[in-house]
Parts: sequence; C-alpha cells; structure tokens
Amino acid sequence: MRKLSTTNYKLQTGFTLIETIIYAALFSTIIGLVIGAVYQIVDGSGALEKSITTDTEAHFLTRKIEWALSSVSVINLPASGATGATLSVDKVSYAENPIIFDLDANNLRIKKGAGNPIILNSSNVVISDLQFQHLAPGTYRPAAVQFSFKANGENYSTTIYLRK
Repeated sequence: MRKLSTTNYKLQTGFTLIETIIYAALFSTIIGLVIGAVYQIVDGSGALEKSITTDTEAHFLTRKIEWALSSVSVINLPASGATGATLSVDKVSYAENPIIFDLDANNLRIKKGAGNPIILNSSNVVISDLQFQHLAPGTYRPAAVQFSFKANGENYSTTIYLRK
C-alpha cells in the first residue's frame, strides 16, 4: 500500500496585479474629485469676495450721493426734466458749494467748491454708465434725482426725493 504524501499548502496573501490596478484607479478618481471640489470652493470664495466688495462700494457711493442731495437748495445740473452724466448741487448753508459728481476714467469723483476732485471708488471697482435724471416736481410729489451706474458690470440705481 502506498502512502499518500501530504503536501503543505501555504495560504497566499496579498493583492493580485489586477486588484492593485483597480485600487489605484479608484484612489486616483477619489483624489481627482477632492481636488476638483477644493478648486470650486476656492474659486467660489474669490467670486463671492469680489461681489461683496462691489456691493459695499456701490452702497458707499449711493450714500455719498444721498448725502449731497440732503438739504439741497438748488440742482444746477442736470436741468429740470433732463438727464446727464454730471450732478451739480448747492446745499443749504454749506461752505463748499457746488458739490459736483462726475465720472472720469471709470472712477466716480466728487468735487466740493473750488477744491480738486476726489475719487470715491477703489481701484477694485470699475464704475461705468453713470446717469443722473432731474425729475421735475409734480402736483403731489417733490422734485427728485434718479441716478444709476454700473459697478463691475452690476446695475445700481435709486431715486432720491428732495425735501425743502
């Protein structure tokens, strides 16, 4: 009778080449998606910061024009019923009349009296399409100034009614 020889089989552990390739492909895909998501977050935060800066400066410019239109004694430019790119007003009991707003090289400027014009916006914001419309008083409403401009391509406009 013959004896059967028993061979010891060792269990082989580890990954096959195909498994390694599959895991590497999955890992590469996950890393690519994470990098893409991080890029979107960084790019979105930059756009949000630019939008906030534009909005903040546009509101500052609007408040400056509203300040000039408070306690106005006369609107020099534009004429009543007309539209123009320059606003010139005289305030009641103000030593530096006239106050003039205009646009020069994509910058909104203010000039008080005989002084030099001062640029109101920063270099981060481009102002364009500045328009002032002098609305004549009606039967039941006072005179008003409607103004509009674009800050970095976004439209801003408002109407200020004048009080006597």
